[in-house]
Amino acid sequence: MTQQKKAILRLNFNSFDKEWMLQYAYTHLRDNWSPAPWKKDLMYFLIDWYSQKETVTATTSGSTGTPKTIELQKKFMEVSARLSIDFFGLQPGSKVLLALPAKYIAAKMLVVRSIAGRFDLYCIEPSGYPFSKFTPPELDFASFTPAQLDALLQTEEGRAFAGGIHNILLGGGPIPQSLEEKIKELQTDVWHSYGMTETMSHIALRKVNGKNATRAFYPLKGVTLEESAGGCLKITAPALGIYGLETNDVVTFDNKGGFTVRGRKDNVINSGGIKLFPEILEQKIEPLIKTPFYVTAKPHERYGEVPVLVIESEPWPEKRTGDLKKAMEGILNRNEIPKETYFIPAFKRTASGKVIRVKPWG
Repeated sequence: MTQQKKAILRLNFNSFDKEWMLQYAYTHLRDNWSPAPWKKDLMYFLIDWYSQKETVTATTSGSTGTPKTIELQKKFMEVSARLSIDFFGLQPGSKVLLALPAKYIAAKMLVVRSIAGRFDLYCIEPSGYPFSKFTPPELDFASFTPAQLDALLQTEEGRAFAGGIHNILLGGGPIPQSLEEKIKELQTDVWHSYGMTETMSHIALRKVNGKNATRAFYPLKGVTLEESAGGCLKITAPALGIYGLETNDVVTFDNKGGFTVRGRKDNVINSGGIKLFPEILEQKIEPLIKTPFYVTAKPHERYGEVPVLVIESEPWPEKRTGDLKKAMEGILNRNEIPKETYFIPAFKRTASGKVIRVKPWG
C-alpha cells in the first residue's frame, strides 16, 4: 500500500496518495460491516474531502441551540490549514495526533492540515482519556479538549504522554483555572484556540504557559476583529471568505489587538440593571466545586433576574450547601452570589459534550 513517491499523507504508519486514500476509505467501510463510529466518521470525511464537490458538510456544536448543518468551501479550509501550519511552524513529516471526533470541525481541520502539510497523522479513538501507546514517543502537534488534557495530567503515564508533545492546542470551551495551573508546569507549549465551525476552526490563539503566556487571544494573520453594534465580537477574514461574521461573544479588547471573552450575550444575567456574566462567576467559584456546574439566570420580581447555581449531583446535605454559600460570599460581590442552588443528577449535553444550561425550576 506504500506510495512513498506520491505520498500526500502518512496515516497510522502507512503512506497514501489520493487514490490509495480513497481506496482505503471505501475498503474500510465495505469490509468492516460494523466499524467503530469514530473510524466511520473519519472515512466518510476523507471521501467527502476528495469528492468533486467544492464544499464539505459540517455540523455546528449546538452549544446555544439545535446543531446546524452547514457547507464550508474547501478552498477556504485549505487557506485556514496553511495559516495554522505556518503559525506553528509545522513541516512535511511532522507527527500529529488526532484524538477528536471527525464529525466536528476541529478534527476535520486537523486532517486537512495533515493533508496540506504532508504530515504523519496518528488517529486514536476519541475518549475522555486520550492516551495511546501506539504513537511515536514524541509528537509535534495534538489537539485536545480541556477535559481531555485535564484527564491526561491526572496520571503519571498521561503526564509523560502530554509532555512528549511539542505543541498542544486546546479548544471547545474555556480552560478551568485549576487546569491552567497544571499546564504552567508543563514544558510542552500549550495554546488555547478561539473559533467555531463557521470560521473553520481557530481564527485567534493565546499562549497558556511559558514566558509568552497571555490572558488575551490574538488573531491570526489576515484576521480583523471589531466590536459589533450589539457589543459582540465581529470577525472579518477575506482569505477565509469571512466578512463581518458577528458572534454571540461579548469581549474586551486590549491595546495590542487582543481580546478576552467575558461571556456569551445570550447567557448574560441582567440583575437590577447590572449585567453579570455567568462564565466569569463560574471561573471565580470553580475552585470550590469539584463536580460540573453552571450559573444561570432565574426570573425575579424585584431585580428582573438573579444568578442561581446548578450542580450536577444528587442533592447535597443542607450543611454542605450552606458551607458552599459562605465560601462563595468570600469570593463574589454581593450581587454576584447565587441566590439559590439546584441539583440535577445528570446534565444534558450536546453531541460534542458541551453542557446545555437548562432551567431546573421548570
